Amino acid sequence: MPSVKIYTGLPNPSVSKPSEVPSHIWTYAMNADNKFGKGGDFALLLSAVIKKESSFGAGLPGSPSAGDGLMQVEPNTRNAYLSQFSSTFGRAYNHSSEQDQVYLGALILNEKIVRFGNIYNGLLRYNGGDNWYPGATDSYGRPILANQYADSVYATYKSYGGKN
Repeated sequence: MPSVKIYTGLPNPSVSKPSEVPSHIWTYAMNADNKFGKGGDFALLLSAVIKKESSFGAGLPGSPSAGDGLMQVEPNTRNAYLSQFSSTFGRAYNHSSEQDQVYLGALILNEKIVRFGNIYNGLLRYNGGDNWYPGATDSYGRPILANQYADSVYATYKSYGGKN
């Protein structure tokens, strides 16, 4: 089994922690970035997603969402990725671990970026699902505004110094 490199909190020369990102969230994001070999830029994107999804965790208490944790992964999506999580990280997903919440979201987001060709399209599908298209609605007939989500997260990522 390959070992997982863990970010130890030492500064990565290519990227700096955005001032508004809590240190523990940044460490989780850098650990995930390191696992996927992204050189720091992916940590900026993960931080932007976490800000949007859960306000760095502050928005979790009392949230009406069925989403899971810092990155608000829906239960069906989480279940679909559990096997891949185990094979990638060498252990079962721990719902109560914020690090695992970020690892799972990173695994899903990375897969979407690779599958759909770029960060923006990956963000669209992370939020709206693989079959999202402009004008799509959910099972209640509400519009899925994945484009607004992607615009917001991408703008935050760029404001953090994102390079892609």
